[in-house]
Amino acid sequence: MPKAADIQESRLREKLEAAFAAMRAGRGAESVRASADAYLAFLELNPEARAETTTMRGRAIPRLMRWPALGANLKPGSVAAGRPEIEFLRERFSVSEAMTYYQFVLDEILERQARG
Repeated sequence: MPKAADIQESRLREKLEAAFAAMRAGRGAESVRASADAYLAFLELNPEARAETTTMRGRAIPRLMRWPALGANLKPGSVAAGRPEIEFLRERFSVSEAMTYYQFVLDEILERQARG
């Protein structure tokens, strides 16, 4: 099973380890914020990821727009402007929501890492 310790880039690994620790301690909001911070740092370190597209429902969309919109949402205008921002629409998040964000960020980082 993949885990944050598998991330080679220390800055990203530390941010995601903090997200995991908060999630394990039942602090969903803290975990979601740490995962969001890790994702934005990932995009900063891998600017080419901002330009990637993926196909959903038969049409190409920016890969970034796959980010889970569960209350910590990626602002579409910020993606179009090339400066992704995450807007927090609420203060509280469940641990299961935190798991969703954590897993998304972990998968994105490890997939990019595997591609080299």
